[in-house]
Amino acid sequence: MLDTVIVGGGLSGLALAHGLQQQGRTFALYEARDRLGGRILTQYDGDAALDLGPAWFWPGTQPRMARMVAALGLAAFPQHDQGQVLRLHDPEKVPEVYSTDGIHHGAQRLVGGMARLVQGLASRLPGHAVKLAHELIAVVKQRNHVELHFRSGDGITQVMARRVVLAVPPRLLEEAVRFDPPLEGMLCQRMRATQTWMANQAKVLVTFLSPFWRAAGLAGNAFVEHEQAMLYEVFDACDVVGEQAALGGFIALTPELRTSFQTGMPLLIESQLTQLFGGEADQGVQHIRDWANERYTCSTLDRVPSAMRPLYDDASLRRSFWDATLYFGGSETAGYAAGYLEGALEAGERVVYLLTHSSGQAQASFAN
Repeated sequence: MLDTVIVGGGLSGLALAHGLQQQGRTFALYEARDRLGGRILTQYDGDAALDLGPAWFWPGTQPRMARMVAALGLAAFPQHDQGQVLRLHDPEKVPEVYSTDGIHHGAQRLVGGMARLVQGLASRLPGHAVKLAHELIAVVKQRNHVELHFRSGDGITQVMARRVVLAVPPRLLEEAVRFDPPLEGMLCQRMRATQTWMANQAKVLVTFLSPFWRAAGLAGNAFVEHEQAMLYEVFDACDVVGEQAALGGFIALTPELRTSFQTGMPLLIESQLTQLFGGEADQGVQHIRDWANERYTCSTLDRVPSAMRPLYDDASLRRSFWDATLYFGGSETAGYAAGYLEGALEAGERVVYLLTHSSGQAQASFAN
């Protein structure tokens, strides 16, 4: 029987595994995808590292990320913000231009992409402890342990553990995993109410031969605020020296509209970038990731657009269950910076603390 099983190989699960590894504790990590990282996904176009998931962290307000980057020996650089910003209110007019001291407020990116963070953590874990392509389908409480059922290939794998940490978005767990005995009704309601951060979003990275917008005095930042917008926000996605040129953007269409316009969407993206940055913007190569189509990221509830920014203030998801044998992790459960990479690290740190203290009932905000 395993001591601790972590379900979910995103940043929170990896950070938790790293913390247990440092303490000399035994564990196994199971991930449904055939890769680690979860919503962290860096695609490479030649030497260009394109973050199709999270790309930024803020060292000034996210100390765990700053410490982790330093501990792993990774290099970071400031998000490019120098130059004029564009704003487009009317699809029939040219964009307005205005000057700013920067809009990303000290954000930094990683040289080589955010996947370097995943690779750095994974390389420190014993290979035999990491199991990919294992989809959790059931969690069963036994008298003195927890039994996990995973779908792997054409079969079902059963794993027994003294303690289990589910580092998976709560909505996905509530929708897709059977709990026996069933979780208490109010807990299920709170899990359903916890939106999965960025789950219904789609992102595009467009590579170019050169950062022509910089030569024109533009920062690469643009906001499109009319009803026909294809991209509602655009930003500079070049490498640290600007040689690997790219623009990034968040797609404005809902998941349903993205499906309807799937064939014509690349042309519409190109048209909007050309309207913003001129004719050279039609020479790019697009890389699109629609997270709403990722079954291990986006639940059915998450596909419905919300008019409000998610609020993650439910402390009930930060305690233990089933006599301190079941825990929830993942960025959405964090008490600080929930949804962000920092929140993923905070959640992992919290669960390490709870597992270390035998009662499992201690609670801490870890806000500093």
